[in-house]
Amino acid sequence: MNTGRRRTALLVVVLILPALLAFGVVRLLGARDGTGHRAAPPPPSGPASPSDAVGIGPVLDVSARITGTEDGTELTFLTTRARAEAGPPAAVTDCRRFAEWAQRDGGIPVGVTPVHALSVHARRTLDIGGVAVAAVSVTDVDLSGGDGPWVELACRDDAPAPATTPSGSGRPAGTWQGDPDRPRVLVAGQTIELPAPLGPPYDGGEVFPHGTVDYQLRVRMEVDGVVEEHRLRNGDVPFRCCGRVTHMGFQAARYEWRVSPARSLRYCAELRWTGQPPPPKCELRRG
Repeated sequence: MNTGRRRTALLVVVLILPALLAFGVVRLLGARDGTGHRAAPPPPSGPASPSDAVGIGPVLDVSARITGTEDGTELTFLTTRARAEAGPPAAVTDCRRFAEWAQRDGGIPVGVTPVHALSVHARRTLDIGGVAVAAVSVTDVDLSGGDGPWVELACRDDAPAPATTPSGSGRPAGTWQGDPDRPRVLVAGQTIELPAPLGPPYDGGEVFPHGTVDYQLRVRMEVDGVVEEHRLRNGDVPFRCCGRVTHMGFQAARYEWRVSPARSLRYCAELRWTGQPPPPKCELRRG
């Protein structure tokens, strides 16, 4: 009987006691380094990163500018004598920037029916086509107030860029190859400029109202076969066109600024006549 008890005690010492000691050592080490056997908590949830967002935002950036009028091949502005004599700031070094400055400074394109160019920038590869543009009148502009005397203001540039040189109809040349009604592929990051002749508004009526008006452009185009519509303004304000004070028997005074390579001003005095128009009287005032 005593022999059996001794054998049982020996088995406990040899087999079970080492296992208990090992388990105790592991628990003790785990408690010291603070890890134990707990599972790591999941990472906190949060908003997706920008790279996770797909298909958010426009795929096109579309803007427009006036390049001329239907009855002229150059962009001339109606403005006050004081503004015309002061001329553009020094930062204006080409006729495209001159046109932007003149409109910001209150100049109104001279002529009948404005001509525009659309600038289209693709954010991803796509095809566009079926472009249709209409002018949407915002309000009539009364030029009979006391802002005058009104004169004409123009820009002369010795070396205009091909993309901004107007064609015979006042539209930019060399910016759209082929039929603008056919789809054209744009790759991501590409920007093109295309002519934007005005069509009649959707509700009928004339292409552009007579007189001087503030207006927006309503542009419809197919993007990958889906029709999109854009409303465009001239920067932060509506487009404004068209002004005219020159008429039969009267030619307003004209200021022609050359902004490159050197700045100069050519002034042509106003003319009044009852029979044949007299020759222009022009002089170089600055240069």
